[in-house]
Amino acid sequence: MIELRHLRYFTVLAEELHFGRAAARLGISQPPLSEQIRGLEKSLGVTLFQRTRRRVALAAPGRVLYAEATRLLAHADRVASVMQGARSGRSGQLFLGCVPSSLFGVLPRIVAGHAALDLRVTEAHTAEIVAAVQDGRLDAGLVWEDQAPAGLCLRPLERVRFIVALPAQHPLASRKRLSLRELAAEALIVPPRDVTPHQFDRIHAGFRDAGVTPRIGQHARSIAAQLGFVASGLGYALVPAYATKLAMAGVSFVALREALDSVPLSLVWDETRASPQLAAFQAEVERAFPRRAGASPG
Repeated sequence: MIELRHLRYFTVLAEELHFGRAAARLGISQPPLSEQIRGLEKSLGVTLFQRTRRRVALAAPGRVLYAEATRLLAHADRVASVMQGARSGRSGQLFLGCVPSSLFGVLPRIVAGHAALDLRVTEAHTAEIVAAVQDGRLDAGLVWEDQAPAGLCLRPLERVRFIVALPAQHPLASRKRLSLRELAAEALIVPPRDVTPHQFDRIHAGFRDAGVTPRIGQHARSIAAQLGFVASGLGYALVPAYATKLAMAGVSFVALREALDSVPLSLVWDETRASPQLAAFQAEVERAFPRRAGASPG
């Protein structure tokens, strides 16, 4: 039978790729670690690590197990933390996933002056957060979504206008406004569709409405990476206005002529796993982002 401690030994070794460093991190000597890993491989019937005298590397089955083990251990740690809170009589913690952009405006606005909220925040992308809320690893998430994912509830908070990020020395960087038609021939840096599918689709729909096709240059998984590529002169990016708070040398921001808004930044949660902690957080969300008259309850 595979125990959690076996998976902890495995994940630490997978991260260190060195038996001595992994053993030191685990607080054990190297021989027991080697024995545990051999036992795990025998139990699973696969080779998890490729070993030579000079190096240790993850084998293909090891890469698969690492993805599964890290998710399982994170969930086990969450259960332990929740139960510790229950035993001590504390109100408990809320495990919240946040897309990077939410950390620059939305989350601070929600939690401002409310230290009683005991949050454990994980930064990730929309698809990763949605999956984690669906399987219970997270209680809620702040994501780019305009439709409730399967089994979840959705509360839109705000939309953000897209702006243009250009290399500072680009001939168009001195303009006050740019249109999508003017940008179509330039190399566009976008996140992969599997990271933020609705944002990806919104950008492409904007070009389609303008009657032009974008020239995709690079894919970057985060706004920070997009700006880094822009600063390196690899192209331009269409980014939410929050990106100005990540201003870096070599990047200029220009307004977009088209009224191209992002998919709303939204709160997602599973109503079947309601808790006092989630209710308290939702109350702060309502305070920070009151619903407009006639708005749908979501």
